Amino acid sequence: MKRDIILGRDASRQDTQSLTLRLSKSSVDKLKKIATKKNMTTNALVSQIVDSFLEWEINAAEAGWVVMPKPFLIELFEKLDQDTVVNVISQISKRLAKDITHYMKGKHDLQEWLSIIKGRAERSGFHLTEHQQNQSLVIIMQHDMGENWSIYFKTFYENVFDDLRVKAEFDYTDKSLIIKLHDAPDRILYRK
Repeated sequence: MKRDIILGRDASRQDTQSLTLRLSKSSVDKLKKIATKKNMTTNALVSQIVDSFLEWEINAAEAGWVVMPKPFLIELFEKLDQDTVVNVISQISKRLAKDITHYMKGKHDLQEWLSIIKGRAERSGFHLTEHQQNQSLVIIMQHDMGENWSIYFKTFYENVFDDLRVKAEFDYTDKSLIIKLHDAPDRILYRK
């Protein structure tokens, strides 16, 4: 059985439409500089920014996301014992995931939850990779935030995948979380 796993947008071509915008010269200059640095066109960069805003930023705060300095979270989690981390996230994980995905994506399923994981990783500066291993999808998230952070993610995601009735295995280090989804659907699309 052929299985497609696509990281990014849906492989089918999306309809596009032109739009003229009036921006300050300083904003245009910054956009051009960033686009050059990223080796992309200014148009592609602006399109990426708009897509990201519409997909994540417009709803993130209302869905419960907050921005906090990474060093503070690392220190905070280092001060907690592992039982506290597991107990707190276990109490709220299923409800929290449902609230977030329903609010941000309109429904709570595997496709949308994977989209949330990807979006959160991107915006947190975590490195996320995925690959197919036999009949499983393996997702590796490198966060570099310590063992308690890995335990937090493991417990959170374990409960959510259980709620979604997706068989999952987890492993972790103090820098990363490995998620192995067994018998993943034939076609999983990570979308922005």
